[in-house]
Amino acid sequence: MARELKIVADFYDFILWMTRHVEKFPRHHRYSLGMSIENRLQAILALLLRAQYAKEKRALLDEANTELDILRFQVRLAKDLKALAISSQEHAVKLMLDIGAQIGGWRKASQT
Repeated sequence: MARELKIVADFYDFILWMTRHVEKFPRHHRYSLGMSIENRLQAILALLLRAQYAKEKRALLDEANTELDILRFQVRLAKDLKALAISSQEHAVKLMLDIGAQIGGWRKASQT
């Protein structure tokens, strides 16, 4: 079995953290915005895992980065709709910035 990359482990931890917060969304947001956030988190994880084994990583990492940008706006929307506390949104933004930086570094390293 291949060694788990730090970005995969970090993103997995972010999924756990975010899922626990989505579970607390009001019902009318949990089954729309919350489900969309959870689906996007799983899609990003799948892209990162596929990139780990792909020879051509660039397209997968670009797609993961785009999905991460969409996720940033969904988290912002959750905060604006008061489904997510401001402090939780701030923490999520910090985690997403770190993950985005890791994707960028991985993308740059895979170009050589």
